Amino acid sequence: MAALAVLVAAAVHADDRTGAARSGSDRGHRRAVARTGATALSAATAASAPGDPVRPPCPGARRAARRCPYRGVRALGRRGEGVLRVPEAVAFGSHDTVYVADQFSHVIQRFSPTGRFEGQWGSYGAGPGQLGAVGAIAVDARGDVYAVDSSHDRVEVFDWRGRFLRQWGRRGRGLGEFRFGAGVGPDKPPGGGIAVAGGHVYVADTNDDRIERFTLTGADPVAFTRAGGSHPGFAGPRGLAIGGGRLYVADLGHGRVVALTLGGRFLGQSRRRVPRSQWLHDPWGLAVHGGEVYVAADNGGRVVELDSRLRYVRSYTGSGPDRLSKWLRDVAVAPDGSLYVADSAHGRIVELDRDGTPLRAWGTPGTTDGQMTLPLDVATGPQGDVWVFGTYGINSPIYRFGPALEYLGSWNSGGRVAIGRHWFAPTAGAVAADGSIWVTDRENDLVRHLGGSEGVLLDALGAGAGVPAPLLHPEGVALGADGDVYVVDTGHNRILRLTPEGDLLGSFGRHGPRRERLSRPTAIAATPDGDVYVADSGHDRIARFTAGGRFLGAWGRPGGAPGRLADPAGVAVGAGGRVFVSDRGNDRIDELDARGRLIAFWGAAGTGLGHLSSPGGLAIDCRGDLLVADTENNRVEVFERVAPADCPAG
Repeated sequence: MAALAVLVAAAVHADDRTGAARSGSDRGHRRAVARTGATALSAATAASAPGDPVRPPCPGARRAARRCPYRGVRALGRRGEGVLRVPEAVAFGSHDTVYVADQFSHVIQRFSPTGRFEGQWGSYGAGPGQLGAVGAIAVDARGDVYAVDSSHDRVEVFDWRGRFLRQWGRRGRGLGEFRFGAGVGPDKPPGGGIAVAGGHVYVADTNDDRIERFTLTGADPVAFTRAGGSHPGFAGPRGLAIGGGRLYVADLGHGRVVALTLGGRFLGQSRRRVPRSQWLHDPWGLAVHGGEVYVAADNGGRVVELDSRLRYVRSYTGSGPDRLSKWLRDVAVAPDGSLYVADSAHGRIVELDRDGTPLRAWGTPGTTDGQMTLPLDVATGPQGDVWVFGTYGINSPIYRFGPALEYLGSWNSGGRVAIGRHWFAPTAGAVAADGSIWVTDRENDLVRHLGGSEGVLLDALGAGAGVPAPLLHPEGVALGADGDVYVVDTGHNRILRLTPEGDLLGSFGRHGPRRERLSRPTAIAATPDGDVYVADSGHDRIARFTAGGRFLGAWGRPGGAPGRLADPAGVAVGAGGRVFVSDRGNDRIDELDARGRLIAFWGAAGTGLGHLSSPGGLAIDCRGDLLVADTENNRVEVFERVAPADCPAG
């Protein structure tokens, strides 16, 4: 489907880092771009009034600049707006609202009971109102929303529209501290659980094997550590639910559900010696309604219903297109008894009626329809086609877009060939003149050469695959004008130069005088005259070498001031010789000349168009547009006309 570019007012895309909910004025726009997620903003809409010396002409641009360094900006992919990236938590609120949070979007999304997207709040980060991976959510009687920010080991509280109210907690083993576990992929989810009732908040501190109770303000912590029965303690507790004056705990490590009084006294547990068909496979999320307890059984592919004495009643699996996947992380129940299940593997919420019959499923998975999850790099072909790379569990697709930024599909599984001990983990790519792609596979210590109409494996270079010096966690790749392949061997702090056939021509960056050595290099770009620029992230600088590896110089030093860098993650060279750097730690783009002198910089931490969140790889297409992998915003931003165009005639 062709990408849809819509010109909108800058106010619609205002930065929402404070956690304030978006107003309803942009909902129609979101529905209009629901299939492609492409949005656009001209630099003119963000520019200051003529002669205004204070307001920058575009987000983050140098104050002294008289014009915006780019003509306009648009984005591929949506941060949220109905996209679900491994949903981990679901809750039903008193305002007839369904709240959903997932592992990678860093937002809490609001839906109607039938799945209509109604709003969202949050952005990536550790500040008040910002979020990492959300492991659990709960709603109190007032409608306030309590979120377990598993990445930052804290609880955050918002009103029902998303206004930040308060937070508490930090990483640690002491009373009032947490060790949830942040989650590092679809198969390694974040920890934590939460429930609210009777003026108290109950939190499952997963990796400390305990339940902590607080007042609604986070004060007066008390720990419950003994679960009774044959097992004196909890083992990795996850979901919590409250009903009938009881606290129910999904005790994952012991494969059971435990019932406690609200004061922590043991009341009972689910039976463990039952027929196989009644097993609780990895009890995860819980919900209570009318004395019945519902358990989302992760790795079991079903929701199990227990009675008030925690005896098995029945289980629900869904059916047809709404059949539940293997990974189920949470369940919520509406006042009428219908169930909302976080179907994590399918990136959706499945609604069942009170008898378990599927009613509908909703949510757009983060791996389809031009959406993306944690994009790390972007590359362009000679005709303006665009490829996006990111590591996302077992699928890890490489997304394809046409010259008009229309979504064309994806390549999966590294050429459908398993090499090494891990899933395909693409971190960067480069497009050859013949349309084939060189891709770094970080976890398998390989560079793969993919081609054909479906991305078949043409060759693989790395440990046991043809390179005399094996790779270690490669994170970048570039092609020289002569077709030579430059690989950023990050784990060995060096650059390898290979022929297109995989023969090693040489390496540089690991040895020599101290100023010439690299530290944790992450990206590389080659110029038409043969020089290469390396994002030397460990030294917070850009280093320049000849094709043969002779050191030509470096610029940049640690810091946040103009001209300084903090963890540079991408580098690209335009047709006019300008060098562009993605400054991941400062959430901005630096534009420099070939000598490293700062020309302009733009971007600022945030979520609106022109803002960035941990930007990664860069590419410049033949039109002179700069494409940025805006990693934590789950999108690619396109800054138009930052360099001269050089598209081939015709």
